[in-house]
Amino acid sequence: MNNPYTIEKVVLEILKANEEARNDDMKLYLLVCEAVNPYPTCDRDIGSFSFSSVMNHYRELRLPHFESVRRSRAKIQAEIPELAGD
Repeated sequence: MNNPYTIEKVVLEILKANEEARNDDMKLYLLVCEAVNPYPTCDRDIGSFSFSSVMNHYRELRLPHFESVRRSRAKIQAEIPELAGD
Protein backbone atom coordinates (compact mmCIF):
# COMPACT_ATOMS: atom_id res chain seq x y z
CA MET A 1 0.00 0.00 0.00
CA ASN A 2 2.28 2.72 -1.27
CA ASN A 3 -0.28 5.17 -2.62
CA PRO A 4 -0.64 8.02 -0.08
CA TYR A 5 -4.03 9.02 -1.48
CA THR A 6 -5.34 5.53 -0.80
CA ILE A 7 -3.95 5.66 2.74
CA GLU A 8 -5.57 9.04 3.32
CA LYS A 9 -8.91 7.74 2.06
CA VAL A 10 -8.79 4.76 4.45
CA VAL A 11 -7.69 6.96 7.37
CA LEU A 12 -10.48 9.46 6.65
CA GLU A 13 -13.15 6.75 6.67
CA ILE A 14 -11.83 5.31 9.93
CA LEU A 15 -11.66 8.72 11.61
CA LYS A 16 -15.26 9.38 10.58
CA ALA A 17 -16.43 6.05 11.99
CA ASN A 18 -14.27 5.63 15.09
CA GLU A 19 -13.83 8.38 17.69
CA GLU A 20 -11.29 6.34 19.65
CA ALA A 21 -8.97 6.27 16.63
CA ARG A 22 -8.95 10.08 16.55
CA ASN A 23 -6.93 10.15 19.77
CA ASP A 24 -4.81 7.04 19.43
CA ASP A 25 -2.31 6.48 16.61
CA MET A 26 -1.85 2.82 17.52
CA LYS A 27 -5.60 2.13 17.45
CA LEU A 28 -5.82 3.96 14.13
CA TYR A 29 -2.92 1.94 12.72
CA LEU A 30 -4.53 -1.34 13.76
CA LEU A 31 -7.83 -0.34 12.13
CA VAL A 32 -6.04 0.75 8.94
CA CYS A 33 -4.15 -2.56 8.82
CA GLU A 34 -7.41 -4.45 9.27
CA ALA A 35 -9.02 -2.40 6.49
CA VAL A 36 -6.23 -2.99 3.97
CA ASN A 37 -5.40 -6.53 5.09
CA PRO A 38 -4.81 -8.59 1.98
CA TYR A 39 -5.67 -11.74 4.01
CA PRO A 40 -9.24 -11.05 5.19
CA THR A 41 -10.05 -14.63 6.10
CA CYS A 42 -10.22 -15.56 9.77
CA ASP A 43 -7.17 -17.80 9.68
CA ARG A 44 -4.98 -14.96 8.33
CA ASP A 45 -6.56 -12.00 10.13
CA ILE A 46 -3.97 -9.30 10.83
CA GLY A 47 -4.72 -9.62 14.55
CA SER A 48 -3.52 -13.21 14.49
CA PHE A 49 0.01 -12.20 13.48
CA SER A 50 2.52 -11.49 16.22
CA PHE A 51 3.61 -7.88 16.71
CA SER A 52 7.11 -8.89 15.66
CA SER A 53 5.85 -10.47 12.44
CA VAL A 54 3.84 -7.39 11.51
CA MET A 55 6.72 -5.00 12.22
CA ASN A 56 9.33 -7.12 10.45
CA HIS A 57 7.19 -8.09 7.46
CA TYR A 58 4.83 -5.16 6.88
CA ARG A 59 6.07 -4.81 3.29
CA GLU A 60 5.38 -8.45 2.47
CA LEU A 61 2.00 -8.12 4.18
CA ARG A 62 1.36 -5.04 2.02
CA LEU A 63 0.60 -2.87 5.05
CA PRO A 64 1.20 0.88 5.08
CA HIS A 65 4.08 2.36 6.98
CA PHE A 66 3.06 3.55 10.45
CA GLU A 67 4.41 7.07 9.83
CA SER A 68 2.33 7.41 6.64
CA VAL A 69 -0.81 6.65 8.62
CA ARG A 70 0.18 9.10 11.37
CA ARG A 71 0.90 11.88 8.86
CA SER A 72 -2.38 11.22 7.06
CA ARG A 73 -4.26 11.51 10.37
CA ALA A 74 -2.53 14.81 11.18
CA LYS A 75 -3.27 16.24 7.73
CA ILE A 76 -6.92 15.18 7.79
CA GLN A 77 -7.46 16.50 11.31
CA ALA A 78 -5.90 19.84 10.34
CA GLU A 79 -8.23 20.10 7.33
CA ILE A 80 -11.35 18.77 9.09
CA PRO A 81 -11.25 19.95 12.72
CA GLU A 82 -14.38 18.00 13.72
CA LEU A 83 -12.34 14.81 13.20
CA ALA A 84 -9.66 15.99 15.63
CA GLY A 85 -9.21 14.17 18.91
CA ASP A 86 -9.87 15.51 22.39
